[in-house]
Amino acid sequence: MNMKKYIYLLLTLVLVVCVSSCKDQDEIYKEFVKKGGYVYPEKTNELKAIRGHNRIKLTWRMPNDPSVKTAKLYWNNKTKVMDIDYSAFSGDKAEVIVDNLEERSHTFELINFDTDGNKSMTSEITEAPYADNWLLTHSERTAYTAEIVGTAAELVMGFGTDEMIATRFRYIDTNGDLIMLEETMGANTNKISLPNAVSGKKYEYSSSYSPAGGLDTIWSKNWVKSPTPISGKLDCKSWNVTVTTGQIWDNSFLPSKAVDGVIDRNYRWCSAQGELAKVFPKIMVVDNQKDSYYINKVSLYQDQATMNRRFGNSVEMYWGNEPFDPDAGTDYANSPGFADAIAKGNWLTTTFWFSTATWTRSWPDMQRFQYFAIVWKNSRSGNGWIDLWEIEFYGYDSEAE
Repeated sequence: MNMKKYIYLLLTLVLVVCVSSCKDQDEIYKEFVKKGGYVYPEKTNELKAIRGHNRIKLTWRMPNDPSVKTAKLYWNNKTKVMDIDYSAFSGDKAEVIVDNLEERSHTFELINFDTDGNKSMTSEITEAPYADNWLLTHSERTAYTAEIVGTAAELVMGFGTDEMIATRFRYIDTNGDLIMLEETMGANTNKISLPNAVSGKKYEYSSSYSPAGGLDTIWSKNWVKSPTPISGKLDCKSWNVTVTTGQIWDNSFLPSKAVDGVIDRNYRWCSAQGELAKVFPKIMVVDNQKDSYYINKVSLYQDQATMNRRFGNSVEMYWGNEPFDPDAGTDYANSPGFADAIAKGNWLTTTFWFSTATWTRSWPDMQRFQYFAIVWKNSRSGNGWIDLWEIEFYGYDSEAE
């Protein structure tokens, strides 16, 4: 009797569990049951949107329901539709790209369909692509310096700004051709070389941007011209050079030879011979004819072949924007121009030796000036001679394009 009661109770418990389980299963599908009595197909799950340049990429998990074979994607208030065939995808993820979108928010609705044409509940997501208006909110790099070193222009820029990817460059080379540099400057770098770039010309640059996780990188259509030209050796042939009256050997050795761009014994300036050779100071004044030059380096070339013909001794350099008088005499330091110079000889006095074939000075900052003066206070020659082959100036003309 007890055994029969135990079996009865066990059967009752199993029946209750089964009924409860069936009820729970019904609850799972209750939300998908229409009044007509059938179940909705599986809806889209894990729908995500990734923004791109005038486009949006949508991804979602492939349906587990084997009866779901197709889907429809709607946007633009359902005036646009894309038909989707799940057989075109492999793996556990489906993805599509919607192109040619305006730069504004778009709402996408995705509906699955089973083989009987029944449609699932709608999955919805909103996202905006990026384009020109987004690009306008981004700033360019800052250009700092550009200087010829060897055969290339060495550029120093600011580091990349917000959401910047890279910067490209174009420039004029020594053949006069417009060059698009293949190498780009990454956002985390700030230096690059422009091979065979010509000095005295401005370069141009343009950068690309992308938001974090964005599909596309956009290059700015605007090319920014560098604020200053590439710095390098200046063409001084048209500059005017004067010296203290009488301090010219003859017409074969005129002061203009010192800026003709030729470093050669036959293309040099030589001071006077005879009694005039003993007159000091000897002053040379270079007028670059305009006030738009920025200069940060100067080189003086004495005799490049014979040491005992390098006659410079105590020499002073001045520069400024008031004319220097080459005939200022021994009190030159107090004369107009010298007294008002940007840089004065009392700290630019230097000693030349027989070993000083070339004397070069550079400055960390560009100096804007029109006039440059060299004062020879004496000579290493017992005859008082001064012999100068060439002067080179390095910098740029701010009026250049």
